Amino acid sequence: MAKTFTAFNPETGNSVGAEIVEWDQVQVLAAIKSADQVKSAIANLSPIDRANLLENIANEIELEKEKIATCANQETALPMARLTGEVMRTVVQLRNFANFVRTGEHFNAIIDLADSNYLPVARPDLRKTLQPLGVVAVFAASNFPLAFSVAGGDSASALAAGCPVIVKAHPSHPNTCELIFSAIQRALAKSGLPKQTFAIVQGINPQITHWLATADEITAVGFTGSPLVGKLLVDLATKRKNPIPVFAEMGSLNPVFFTDAALNGKASELAKLAMESALLGSGQFCTKPGILIVPTGKNGDEFVKEISNITSAAKVAPLLNAGIASRYTDAVTKLSSSPGLQVIAGVKNETGYSVTPTVFVVDWKDINKHDQLLEEHFGPTTVIIRALQNEFVEIAKSLGGQLTAAIHATADEIANTVDSGVPQLIAQISQIAGRLIFNGFPTSVSVTAAMQHGGQWPASSTHTTSVGLDAIYRFLRPVVYQGFPDKALPAQLQNANPYKIFRKVNGVRSDAPLT
Repeated sequence: MAKTFTAFNPETGNSVGAEIVEWDQVQVLAAIKSADQVKSAIANLSPIDRANLLENIANEIELEKEKIATCANQETALPMARLTGEVMRTVVQLRNFANFVRTGEHFNAIIDLADSNYLPVARPDLRKTLQPLGVVAVFAASNFPLAFSVAGGDSASALAAGCPVIVKAHPSHPNTCELIFSAIQRALAKSGLPKQTFAIVQGINPQITHWLATADEITAVGFTGSPLVGKLLVDLATKRKNPIPVFAEMGSLNPVFFTDAALNGKASELAKLAMESALLGSGQFCTKPGILIVPTGKNGDEFVKEISNITSAAKVAPLLNAGIASRYTDAVTKLSSSPGLQVIAGVKNETGYSVTPTVFVVDWKDINKHDQLLEEHFGPTTVIIRALQNEFVEIAKSLGGQLTAAIHATADEIANTVDSGVPQLIAQISQIAGRLIFNGFPTSVSVTAAMQHGGQWPASSTHTTSVGLDAIYRFLRPVVYQGFPDKALPAQLQNANPYKIFRKVNGVRSDAPLT
C-alpha cells in the first residue's frame, strides 16, 4: 500500500488538503529517465517557441491565481496579500524570461570566421553558442510557496535554458505544488510539448533527495533552502561518478552596518525599519537582516532602546512548519541561557507553530564567547553587535559569504570627506556579498535583469544568481563548433541567421545573415 502524507496549517497544527501519495525510488527514477528521453523537444525549440511556452505557463498560473493563493494560504498561513503578490511575481518572472529568450541573447552566439592571415597562426571557422545542460532537479523552498517553488526562479530559468525539470515538491505545501504542476502541464500541452518535460516528486522520505542528486540523467541541481540540505546536495553531487553543479542558495546573516552619523537624529526611525525587516514574514526570509552592527555611544544606545521597545511588544505569525519552529525555539533557548548576552524577548503567539521574537545584544569584544550568534537562525530573531566604528571593517572581514550586506551612512562619509572608514567598509563588504545596499534593508528582492541573488560560500554554493535573467546561465554550457558545414550547425550559428538574432561576428554585434 502506498504511503501518504498531508500538509498542516501552521496556525492550527491541523492537517489540511488532500492526502498526497509519496513517490518511491522506482517512480522517481522513471520520471527522470522519461524527462531525459524527451529533452531534445525543449532544447531544440526556436527562441519564439520557447518564449511561448514560458508565456503559456504564466498565463495558466495567472488564470488560477485566486485558487492558488487560497490553497497556499491554507497550507502556509501566509497572508493572502503576500500570496497573491507572490503568484504575480512568479508570473512576471516567467514573462521576463520569455521576453529575454525571444531575443536569442541567451545563446551568446559568437562567430569568428576563418582567417588565413590571422596572427600568430591562421584561424579556423569557430562558432560558439550556449546549449542546455539537460535534465535539472529543483528543490522547492518552504518559505516561498510560489516564487521559489514548482514554477519559481530555478524552474523558470531551467525551462528558459531549454532543460526538462524534475521538482521535489515541498511537503509543507504539496497541494499548492500540485495546482502549479497542473498549470504547467496544461501549458506544455498547448505548446505541443511532451508532458514528461516537467514532473514533480512528492514525499517526505529524505532518501528522495539522494535519488534526485545521484541519478545519472540529472545534470544540475537548483536549490533554495537550509545550509544543512544545501551542503548535503553539494556533497552528493561531487561524489558522483560524473560530478554535476549544484546551484544552492542557503541563506545568510545579511549584516547591516549603521554609522554614528547615520543614526544621529534618526536612531529610533532606523530601529523601527530594521525590526520591520527582521520580523517580516516572521523572519523567514533568506534576506532577513540577521546582524545589526551599531556604534557604541549615545546614538547606538537610543537605537538599542527603540529595538527593545519594539521587540518587547512584538508578536508574529506562526512559522511555516513544526520543524522550523522547533529548530528556532531550540536555538533561541540555548542562546538565551548564555551568560553575558542581553536578551530582549517579545510575545509568543499561542496558536499553531508559534514562537517568540527574540533579539540578542552583544559587544563585539565578547562575540567569540557566543559562537552561535554568527549563525543564521531562521525565524524572528536578530543580533545587535555594539562596536567602535573603527572596528566595522574588522567585523566585515570576520564574516563569511553573504547574500547581502547593507550600510547606513551619510553622503559625506560615502564621499570620504570625513574620516569615517566607510569607503573601506564598502570595499570589504563587496568581497563577501552578492548585493550591496546603501541606506536600505535587504528583505525586498526585485525580479529584474540587474538583480544578483547569491553570494560567496556559505551563502551560496556558487557565485551565480537565482533571481533575475542571469539565472538562466546556470543551466547552459558553452560549445564551440569548428569547421562545421553550415547545415550541421545549430540554427543560431548558421549563415542565414534563421532566428534573426544578434550575434557577435568577428567582434562586431550584428543581426545580418552571412554571405
